[in-house]
Amino acid sequence: MNPTRPKAFLIDLDGTLYFKSEPCPGAIETVHYLRQEKYQLRFLTNTTAKTPKMLHKQMQALGFDIHENEIFNATYACLLYLRSQPDVSCHFMVDDAVKAFFKEIPTNNDTPDFVVVGDYGKRFNFHTLNHAFRLLMDGAELIALQKSPYWFSPEGIFLDCGAFVTLLETASGKTAKVMGKPSETFFRIALDSLQLSQSEAIVVGDDITSDIVGAQATKMRSILVKTGKFKPHQLENPVAKPTWVLDSVLELSQLF
Repeated sequence: MNPTRPKAFLIDLDGTLYFKSEPCPGAIETVHYLRQEKYQLRFLTNTTAKTPKMLHKQMQALGFDIHENEIFNATYACLLYLRSQPDVSCHFMVDDAVKAFFKEIPTNNDTPDFVVVGDYGKRFNFHTLNHAFRLLMDGAELIALQKSPYWFSPEGIFLDCGAFVTLLETASGKTAKVMGKPSETFFRIALDSLQLSQSEAIVVGDDITSDIVGAQATKMRSILVKTGKFKPHQLENPVAKPTWVLDSVLELSQLF
């Protein structure tokens, strides 16, 4: 165990602090403990169907003491990236509320510079996917808000936008630029907001393929919790090795 006390935690939301619309056991108390101990906090999520403001309201309703400016999601990271690209236009495959979040970026459904794929729900169908494929073949580049293949809801397991991004990559031969976890860029945006180095923050999450892979790519310590998406077999030949493995975030107070 590395005894060095961090200055901040970068904590995943879905699967780590809540699961299927309910707080994970001890998660609310853990966030309270971390605030009492004066840790800086950032909450990272690949959720693309909501803006940071919407996520803030959701977490407050669940009982968490979380501030809107502490929430970083793939949608926000994408907006920052598009702002850095002069005079670009996009074809957006995202929820209407999220599309409004990109209102400063010109929409072009015929000859865009980028096809941006996020949560599109039932609008992922042959016609919308084939249209995106044709745009890519005509020269547009592909942006994925995230590449998670599935997600959990109270109604069961659902395909996530990553499954459709992979389809478009295979068909077009193009590689998507990923905005969310495990993108190194995404983690660095959060670190930059804290003005901290990699050694001063720890990533906490339930998904080894996004949270732990991203932490390893950014050379940060990490904690894998056995909630949410966690499966025991993932530790047999892990794609990335967490620094610690805990049963839940409740054990954070025992570690630091």
